[in-house]
Parts: sequence; structure tokens; C-alpha cells
Amino acid sequence: MSLTVYDYRDLDLMMVLHAQTSLTSPDLADAIGMKDGSRHVGIRLAWMQRFGMTKLDPKSRLWALSPGGERVVESKRRAAAQRSIEAIPDEALIEAMAHITTRYQQGDTMNAALLRREFQFGTSPRRR
Repeated sequence: MSLTVYDYRDLDLMMVLHAQTSLTSPDLADAIGMKDGSRHVGIRLAWMQRFGMTKLDPKSRLWALSPGGERVVESKRRAAAQRSIEAIPDEALIEAMAHITTRYQQGDTMNAALLRREFQFGTSPRRR
């Protein structure tokens, strides 16, 4: 089994890291139920590190969330924003998406990467 953006959302992996504070690649593979998946997890976390979501302590080999990753996870935990988004009528989502794409283009690179990857995950043919 691979660990592509189509298999697991970045946010899901970030939530596991947040709950455990820091983990090795094999520990995270076990936490998400991947047998013999530590290599795949390490590769995925390295990509997430490139986007500024995670960080690796080279001495202990423990992965943790970066400060930006922590901010994203903390914002997910605030339910009020989620309720507001769910209340948007379907027809108004087009305007919301226009606003999101503007933020994607003008925001910081980590959030842009998360937005793009979340869209990839959510629109994957595997999800239908």
C-alpha cells in the first residue's frame, strides 16, 4: 500500500502527529494501520516537510508538526468555522471557491500546498 495524497489527507496525518506530539516513521505507520509502511510514511512526511507542514529532528529521527502545521491543526479543532462552511448553500460555493483560489494564489506556500492537496484528495476518482 502506498501513502499518496489520494490515500490519506495531509490533515489526517497531521492530526495523528498532533495527538502524539512526535513520532518516528514506523510509529506513524503503525498508528494509521500500515504494516511495513515506514518507508512510505517517511517519504510522505519528507514531502510534507518541503511544504512546511512537518519537521524532522535529525538526531532523534522524530517527526513533529512545524509551527505552521500546528496552526492548521488548531484551526481544524475550532468547530465554529466548520459549521459556517457547512451552512453555505451549494449555489454560493462557487463564490467561496473563487475566494479560496485567490487565497491560494496570494497566501503563504504551506497553506497553498494544503489547499491544492486537499482538492486532489477530495476530487480523486477513488472517492466516488
